[in-house]
Amino acid sequence: MKKMTGKISTKKRNYLSFMFVPHNNSGVRTIRINNYRTTLLSLTAVMLVALLILTGYTLSVVKENRTLKAQHNQELEFILAQKAELEDYIANQTSELIENAELISAANTTKTISEQALNQYKNEYEDMVVAYVDSNMGTIKSVSRGSSQETSFKESLKELRSLIQLVESAKLSEDDTNNKIHQKKNELTNFLNALPTYWPVDNSTAIHSDFGRRYHPIYKYYRSHDGIDIGSKAYPKIYAAGNGKVVEAGRTSGYGNYVVIDHRNGFKTVYAHLSSYNVKIGEWVEKGQEIAKMGNTGTSTGTHLHFEIQINGVPTDPKKYLEKR
Repeated sequence: MKKMTGKISTKKRNYLSFMFVPHNNSGVRTIRINNYRTTLLSLTAVMLVALLILTGYTLSVVKENRTLKAQHNQELEFILAQKAELEDYIANQTSELIENAELISAANTTKTISEQALNQYKNEYEDMVVAYVDSNMGTIKSVSRGSSQETSFKESLKELRSLIQLVESAKLSEDDTNNKIHQKKNELTNFLNALPTYWPVDNSTAIHSDFGRRYHPIYKYYRSHDGIDIGSKAYPKIYAAGNGKVVEAGRTSGYGNYVVIDHRNGFKTVYAHLSSYNVKIGEWVEKGQEIAKMGNTGTSTGTHLHFEIQINGVPTDPKKYLEKR
C-alpha cells in the first residue's frame, strides 16, 4: 500500500454548524458554515435581535404613552366637567345668598315695623286699661275711707276684685313684668290686701258688744265704745285684718295687752285685752297672719277681743269693713 506523503496542516478551522433534528425517523442534517461567515452571521443575528428588541420596546412605550395620554384626556375631561358643575353650584349658591340676604333685610324691616306697631298697640291698650281702673279706683278709695256712703263699701270690694280680674285678663304677656297693667295689678292687689277686711278670730262671729254708745259694764255709765267685742276663749288665736306694719305693741290700764297695725291709706286696726302677742314694733305682717292670743287683760269682764278700725285716727264701725269667714 502506497504511503501518502505530503504536509498535513495542523491549523484548525472554525466552523459554525446548525443541526436540524426532524420529528420523523430521517437522519439529522447538519449545515456547517466557515469561520468568516460564522462571524458575519453572528453579528447580523445579534443586530437583528437587538433591533427587534429595540423595536418591540419602542412599540410598547408608544402604546403605553398612547394609553396614558388617553387616560389623561379622560381624567382632564372629568376634571373639566366637575369644574363646570362646581362653577354652576357656586353661581347658584351665590344667587341664593343674594336672595336670602334680600329676604332677611326685608324681614328685619318688617319685624321692626311690626314690633313698633305692637309696642304702640300695647302702650295704647295698657293706657286704656289703667285709665279705666284708675277712674273706678277713685270711687273705691273714697268709699273705703268713709268719705262716701259707707254702706256701699262691701259693694266696692266686689268692684275692686272685678277690677283685679279684669287687669289679670288684660295682661299681654305673663313674662312681661314691667308693663303698666302688671304694675297696676300689683297696686290693686296690695291695696286690697291692706284693707282690714279679714275677720280676726276663728269660728266666733257673735258680737258681744257693738260699736257706738253703750252702758259700760264696769264704769256703770254710758260712753262711746270705739270698736266691737268679739270672740270666745275656745278660739284664742288673733289674726291681722290686713297687710300692714306694727306701730304699737304694749300694755295700758284700759286695753291691757294690745297691738296696733298701720295698714296705710289712713287705716289702722287695734287689738286689745290680749293675753299675749307675738309681733313687735316695726314688723310687717300679712292679712290672716297670727299676731296674738285672746285674753282678759285691762278693763275687761271676760275673755274676748276688743277690735277697732280707725280711718285717719277716727274710729269707725268695723262691721262695715270686716268680711266674716
